[in-house]
Amino acid sequence: MISSFYILICILAIISPINAYNREIILKDIPIENEVLIVCSGVLLIYILSQIIRRKSLIPNSIKSETVKYLIINTLLAATVLFLGGYIIKHYDVLRFKALQKPIYLFFLVVIACLIYRRKCNFQVVLGIGLLIGGCILVDRNLK
Repeated sequence: MISSFYILICILAIISPINAYNREIILKDIPIENEVLIVCSGVLLIYILSQIIRRKSLIPNSIKSETVKYLIINTLLAATVLFLGGYIIKHYDVLRFKALQKPIYLFFLVVIACLIYRRKCNFQVVLGIGLLIGGCILVDRNLK
């Protein structure tokens, strides 16, 4: 039986390219900043309504100052990611972007995990990353 983890990953993998192609169409008509603002407002509205319907508080009663610091950092990083993703989609090929995005993310995830968060990395991980980089080179050459 397939675990729900893999099902959820597959759902995200299906949604991601559809979202990217939708953004490409949207960004032909409006600036990146407006698209991000409208989409984020929609997401905010959906989550506010879900919290109200479920009778949950909109903001937790107590938040540690360290958590607030990380929320601010995450907000700034998310805004940067949304803008840069929109910029790439607007100015470059969506298929090429989405094909190379995850392997490149995985490479930097492993590097950051090892260097900053002191995670252990074995030979199999290094080999897998090497194969992904080789695959990225092959894909990139054929999608240009």
